[in-house]
Amino acid sequence: MMTKLSCCINCGRICHTKNRATKQSFRTISSKKHRWLHDLLLARGVELESEMIICNQCRAVLCRERNHRGSKHLQVTPSDDYDDETDDSQEQFEHFDLKHILITNIFGNGDDDLYCSWCMKTNVTMMKLTLSERISLLLEHRVYTSRKAMKCSQPCCTIPHKRSQELTKLSAEQVIDLVDDLMTELYNIKNTPLLSENDTILHDEDYVSWTGWSLSQLKDMTTLVAPYMRTSTYRTPFEAVCLFWVKLKTNLSFRQIGTLFKITTSEDNIRRRAEDTFHAVTTYLNNTIVSNNLGVAHLTRIEALAHHTSYSKIFFGDQLSMIWDGTYVYCYKSNDHVLQRECYSGHKSRHLVKMMSLVLPDGYVLDLIGPFSGKSNDSTITKEILSTCANLQHLCQAGDVQIVDRGFRDVAEEFETLGYDVKMPGLLGKNDKQLNTTDANESRLVTKCRWVVESFHARFKKWRFFSERIDQSFLLNIGKLTRTVAASLNKYRSLINDANSDEHKYMAQRMLNLLNRRSELERTVNNGILSLRKKWIPLLNIDNNFNFPVLDIDFLRDYTCGTYQIKQSEVYAKAHLHENDNEFELQISPENDHLIRCRLHSRHSNSTRYFICVQYDETDEEEPIKDHYCQCKDGKKTVGCCGHIATVLWYLGYARHIGWKPSSRTDRFKEEIISC
Repeated sequence: MMTKLSCCINCGRICHTKNRATKQSFRTISSKKHRWLHDLLLARGVELESEMIICNQCRAVLCRERNHRGSKHLQVTPSDDYDDETDDSQEQFEHFDLKHILITNIFGNGDDDLYCSWCMKTNVTMMKLTLSERISLLLEHRVYTSRKAMKCSQPCCTIPHKRSQELTKLSAEQVIDLVDDLMTELYNIKNTPLLSENDTILHDEDYVSWTGWSLSQLKDMTTLVAPYMRTSTYRTPFEAVCLFWVKLKTNLSFRQIGTLFKITTSEDNIRRRAEDTFHAVTTYLNNTIVSNNLGVAHLTRIEALAHHTSYSKIFFGDQLSMIWDGTYVYCYKSNDHVLQRECYSGHKSRHLVKMMSLVLPDGYVLDLIGPFSGKSNDSTITKEILSTCANLQHLCQAGDVQIVDRGFRDVAEEFETLGYDVKMPGLLGKNDKQLNTTDANESRLVTKCRWVVESFHARFKKWRFFSERIDQSFLLNIGKLTRTVAASLNKYRSLINDANSDEHKYMAQRMLNLLNRRSELERTVNNGILSLRKKWIPLLNIDNNFNFPVLDIDFLRDYTCGTYQIKQSEVYAKAHLHENDNEFELQISPENDHLIRCRLHSRHSNSTRYFICVQYDETDEEEPIKDHYCQCKDGKKTVGCCGHIATVLWYLGYARHIGWKPSSRTDRFKEEIISC
């Protein structure tokens, strides 16, 4: 193996780094504390490097040369009997000059124009420190840097190199410069808006928390609106875009936002300036982002089909699938009686306007149409869209799938008249308490595709402007505002449900294969062979006296055909344990030792409880759960299971084996509520 070699920067003598005796006769002189050596080497015409060593002989020669020259600015003694840091400290005190001011607990002598102020290396590509960066070093790390201070062009370290032996002695001119810099920075802080484009203090998370978007995304939006906006004394285009999104994200008043963005004008004009900026950006973003990222006409049919998932293709075929759902934006009452009646929703008992969302299976928003009056329901709104939106008829063809919820039942005939295939969760028949197996299974296929529209609405309502009540004056632009948010989500956020992997294809095919399966437990219960109300044998101390199959989370995910029911299980289990003195109450069938019964409380009604039956075989490792049945509305389905059945499987087969304990966080909230 070849020995690694390095050589003295002055004489070129080779140092064998694996030879200990030779290695001890060399010193590394790359750091800033060897500046006196660097100056002498430069005077000799030696080219400095980022990593340098020097032999003891050359160092002694240079020490004698330094003493001969009598340089006042060199601060290291020539003695080799002490280490460099001790020598540096002693020399600094020896050369203390009454013309300089010594600042305690601050380090750095301002001799930093040839070195990176962070890593203290020389002969690297560097750039000048900004005023904010210099002040930040002083305040956060107690490091003084001069106006000529440099840093590496590429990030080198997160914490500046320690320089505890480098005392800060400032001349009168340096003190004046430092005070002037501090006053300039204070003035900038006083007049800098909450969010600025070149802020070195804020992190990307700060921009996201205030606006909903990262700094790079805000800059991209600024490039879109900048050609239409001029920089004024009150704001730049970037600040205008930030002001717009801060209003939507926080729903603060324009007067409060004017203060955050340091709009300096008369008291009445602050609110007006902020409001004018908001409405201007509304128009510009609507004209730029919305036209290219939202609307029935902005995608071709081929582009829309590309937004399908494994579930929509396997469940409903290769025809275009579109998901419909309405959402609300609440508003205050109006002094106009006609407008007040138009905005009042008897269903919600509130004043609101409605928007209709058209979403593709992966969560991409095709269009957000509205506003519609609060008294209109989903069916009447859909009829209006079908009769007036010509672009929708150009995009869709006969046989395309329209996925809706039960609120669209009155418009199903209109869809079918146009040749569309309507997919809707099943409806209970008269006097029925449960969906039959076929309807329950088909409903599960619909909800497996439809949940993305609810997820989009949850994303949309993250901007509090739309989740709280808005003033009547915003109704004029509410359509532009909602469409701007939807278009921005399409452009800048990832897809909600990019489900095209092999795992998703396997799950979709498995659900389709279970579509026609029927529960034997359900048949025996409905035929009176098995009674859920007769006396079953109670199981006590199930941790020690009950052998139920141990299940992992992957098995539960496959059995429930998703994660939603698993997420519900923890809450159901906590409620059941609370009702039964921290015991999971179970009973076993007197005729079958592998058939258990549990009774869970409905989360919607105080008086409703459901019996759950689970048949299992702990010896079957491949399929330990044989069958299930629940009395709830969806309890007959075999494509997955309801949340009540999932709770029993999750607790008995998984949670109790990992030491799960119910969360006590909300218990304190319940204690504060006074029951009458």
